[in-house]
Amino acid sequence: MAFLGKDDLTAVILLDELEEITRGDDTMVTAALDSSIEEMKAFLHDSYDVDDIFGKTGSDRHALLVRYGCDIAVYFLIARNQAGQELEDRRDRFDRAVRWLKEVQKSETYSNLKRRVETAQKHIVFGSNPKRSNYF
Repeated sequence: MAFLGKDDLTAVILLDELEEITRGDDTMVTAALDSSIEEMKAFLHDSYDVDDIFGKTGSDRHALLVRYGCDIAVYFLIARNQAGQELEDRRDRFDRAVRWLKEVQKSETYSNLKRRVETAQKHIVFGSNPKRSNYF
């Protein structure tokens, strides 16, 4: 099971509207959900453990991340088809999701996402060349 599924989209779009947009083609839904996850990973990968975050399913997932992921996926679907949907509203929701991801990326807003643990220790080597004594 993936981090986001078609059933999650019902929180941000009516099922009838989703069927109208996709014409019953679930591969479009899967592609939009996968693209949404990759978009979110791109923002969060530097500071957060994206494998752990996006590896969770069900109620273990971060609720706001699921919601914004669905908003992004629906925007991708509507932008592709524009099947009578209100694109401006969806664009606003997409922008809000991306803005939140940027704030989380910069640690400007609270999120209880698991931070990445640095495994390799960084060593700084400092010093100078041996002292030279020149006599003339």
